[in-house]
Amino acid sequence: MTNKSENDVNKTDSAEIIDKLENMPKDEKDDVIATLEMYSGPIPHPKILEAYQKLYPDAAKKIIENGLEESSHRRTLETARQKRRGRLAWATLISLVVIILVFIVLSFLLIMNGHKIIGSIFAGTSFLVFIGTMTDLVPVLSAKDDISVDDKNE
Repeated sequence: MTNKSENDVNKTDSAEIIDKLENMPKDEKDDVIATLEMYSGPIPHPKILEAYQKLYPDAAKKIIENGLEESSHRRTLETARQKRRGRLAWATLISLVVIILVFIVLSFLLIMNGHKIIGSIFAGTSFLVFIGTMTDLVPVLSAKDDISVDDKNE
């Protein structure tokens, strides 16, 4: 039993569509191609812009300006998000270091006051917390996706 990947299926479908298009009359082919054309992003296809321009003077200019403003806005949001992630990473790292230092000082004081076992447990626990937290947080804070999305629960 052979499993076709999604990419293979898409290539097969595209080849079939191209074959059917080649056999169509020119007028129908132009209509289908215009329908199949895809434009991504905030600025529509030039033919659509031309039609808007005919309906309303300066419409194309306003649509393009709106698309450029949208692009700028998205970049601003992404920059703010990355700065927020950086601040969160630093705050987390500093908090972790402070907590670990408190545990180490407590373990030192316990060991010096004759509580060797519990002092050693405090020291070992602080080291394990540090390693575990760094192991868990570094991939989360350095990932490209949003922190609020938890892939583990999906």
